[in-house]
Amino acid sequence: MRAFVVIGQKATASPEFLLHDVPGTSGRLDVLLRCVRAAMLYSHGLRRDTRVYLVLKGGPLAPRVLRIDGSAIRFVRPDERNLASLVKKALARACDAEGFNVIRPGLALAKGALDVVLDDVGPVTPFVLHEGATDVRDATLEVASALFFVGDHLGFDHETRAVIEGCNATPIGVGPVSVHADDAIAIVTNELDRREARIRATLGVW
Repeated sequence: MRAFVVIGQKATASPEFLLHDVPGTSGRLDVLLRCVRAAMLYSHGLRRDTRVYLVLKGGPLAPRVLRIDGSAIRFVRPDERNLASLVKKALARACDAEGFNVIRPGLALAKGALDVVLDDVGPVTPFVLHEGATDVRDATLEVASALFFVGDHLGFDHETRAVIEGCNATPIGVGPVSVHADDAIAIVTNELDRREARIRATLGVW
């Protein structure tokens, strides 16, 4: 299971945003939606080995975490409005029980921030996307059990950075030019795909 944890410093944790103006009314939740698409979707398909956690730190209901699990989620479309509608409906649900509250197969909501993510994710090897770090193409990666922390357009706040450092996450980069968060995820995902394909070829498994 691959996992991506995307931190939205101001992304709203409540459903009171407009589908026709997600960037202007949601604390830039649109940035996180594009990250979901980059991590989970490929041409005519959905990655069943991928899980995405959206850490929403904006608005009166924050912090909350939305978990999207590729092994169980259905009817996920690549267009941003569809993804925004999916998230809007999920955020309208209460999450009174401790931990993640399942809304529908593959979609769950929890109160909290990185604490609930780390309690939920299980044994993984953590990495953090960081400009200037060792290129992902040269890094040692655990293809089957890697977790990646990704900042939104504002990066990481001090609290989040402290938690990530406490996890001993290995910094990795995606090249010499700064790119958007969703593009960085696409590059990492592509590298994981390539490595997995080489492993399968070596084992003779397709």
